[in-house]
Amino acid sequence: MVRGPFGFVATAVGCGALVGLSIITVTVLVVDSLRARAGTSNLNQSFYLLVGGTLTGILAAAYAAWRLLAPVESAYRRGALSIVCSFATVLLMLICIPVHQMLGRDGLLLLLGLSGVAALILAHRARRVGAVQ
Repeated sequence: MVRGPFGFVATAVGCGALVGLSIITVTVLVVDSLRARAGTSNLNQSFYLLVGGTLTGILAAAYAAWRLLAPVESAYRRGALSIVCSFATVLLMLICIPVHQMLGRDGLLLLLGLSGVAALILAHRARRVGAVQ
């Protein structure tokens, strides 16, 4: 059971980072399927899609953390923790590289499923703990 403000914050930031990882994993899957179909002729489009999806994942992580941290009254603290969540997403997204190299698309789909389910569980827990505090 998550108790106290530290547990609440860790749960909310973890959920946000997993939301960002899920979005980035979907982006990597889409880019991989585009590259497999078109070969190297569509490399420019894949690059822009990868950059856009990565930035979307990072921003979504910060937004999810911001929303879940609503019980924190200080906007400064909420913002700082949301930014920390964005940096955590940048570190977590590096998991996609070895997963894709070792397990391919199936591994990325497994990573997507695990991160999505974990994000849902943490979001539910953060909302429940935030409502109590």
